[in-house]
Amino acid sequence: MRLVVPVLLLALTVPLSGCSKAPATDGKIHLKYWAVWNGFELEAMRSVVDLFNRSQDRIHVDLLSISFLERKLLVATAGGNPPDIFSLGYEWVVDYAQKNAILPLDGYLERAGIKREDYIPVFWDQCLFDNRVWGLPINGSCIAFHYNKAHFREAGLDPGNPPKTLAELEAIEPKLNRFSGNRIERLAFIPSSQDPDWWPYCWPWFFGGELWDGKDKLTLTSPECVEAYEWVASFPKRLGAARIQPLRASFGNLFASSQNPFLSGKLSCLFQGSWMASFVEKYAPGLEFGVAPMPTKTQDLYGTTVVEGDVIFIPAGTKDPDASFEFIKFVASQRGTELFCTGMRSVNPRAVRSEEFMRNHPNPNIEQFDALARGDKAHYAPKVSIWYEMLDEMQVVLSQAWLHQIPPARALAKAQDRLQARLEQELERWRLVSRARHAEWDAFIEKSRKGVPLQ
Repeated sequence: MRLVVPVLLLALTVPLSGCSKAPATDGKIHLKYWAVWNGFELEAMRSVVDLFNRSQDRIHVDLLSISFLERKLLVATAGGNPPDIFSLGYEWVVDYAQKNAILPLDGYLERAGIKREDYIPVFWDQCLFDNRVWGLPINGSCIAFHYNKAHFREAGLDPGNPPKTLAELEAIEPKLNRFSGNRIERLAFIPSSQDPDWWPYCWPWFFGGELWDGKDKLTLTSPECVEAYEWVASFPKRLGAARIQPLRASFGNLFASSQNPFLSGKLSCLFQGSWMASFVEKYAPGLEFGVAPMPTKTQDLYGTTVVEGDVIFIPAGTKDPDASFEFIKFVASQRGTELFCTGMRSVNPRAVRSEEFMRNHPNPNIEQFDALARGDKAHYAPKVSIWYEMLDEMQVVLSQAWLHQIPPARALAKAQDRLQARLEQELERWRLVSRARHAEWDAFIEKSRKGVPLQ
């Protein structure tokens, strides 16, 4: 109901004319492309759209930035008037596929010769559900350990040798921390540096744990998960909750500003994404920083990372999915993807890229992020239909551990009970409709594989 009510309200308040097709006077097929980006990210995709529009005279794509796209898409689809293409994070694949809000691309991909080997495995796998491909990855990011090299030198540490284990990270804390009486002026690192945290669920991976079994059971109470949140709880205990909490609270929503704690020098090390270089360039151009894998409990886990990515989809009910795929194929080509990822300053999800792309990439650490994405320790959020409920629950777990409200083991047990019950509800609901869904999907895949007109 938490999601249904806003969608119903939007159905009453948001006009669905945003993707209506006025009669074209130029003889072209006009497609609407919905995206969530703004600023330089939107312009990065606009450059690809413009290139596609100039490359042929049959299809014209209009790119629109849509707020609350994840909600408005369902409203537009239910109203029979969806856009022709849209992009969102991979986290929506399962939910949208189960709701029949997107079309499987397998038939189109076979005809186009696009296959798994064309992509870095972690990005391709993000697009899968029920052995079908629901979109194509168009950019990616990795989350890694960023550290201030000047702070390292000042503390007598080797800026070319960042910590590899959590024990090593804890050992350098006294050398990097700065206090003035009872006030913290600078911290080496904290695992909770923004509120709300963007990845409250990630820490078990650095202890060798998992959040679910990949099928029907969550594993939040495993020893590795409990140990991870006990580690989170150790920071305010070790540094003093009374003085660390005001500092964390003061960070607020200051990420994209010169007051960002890493950019302003209040944090020596930060766990952040590959986009961080863009904010350094804009808000702290003199900052000398390095990038490395996040330290892990044991050295054999070193190289663990969190991988995210944007995916391009065809909504169910679009009037001309064949034309939509023509555009998707262009975006997913080496030329289209490299143009977009250069503009986005992001990781290229394709397995092969040009030397020019890597040489001219605006992110100075792109090779490190690329290596992390290709590694065998790349993780991403569980592909379950209740993912955003799970994200909320893990935020509660992290906050409770950080504030020492209840022991981490108890917080995780409560989250496990609530989320497992919800997951079982969703799995049962899916079992009731999955056979009919599979039949629809397979029929569409067969038609698109044979090239049967689908208008």
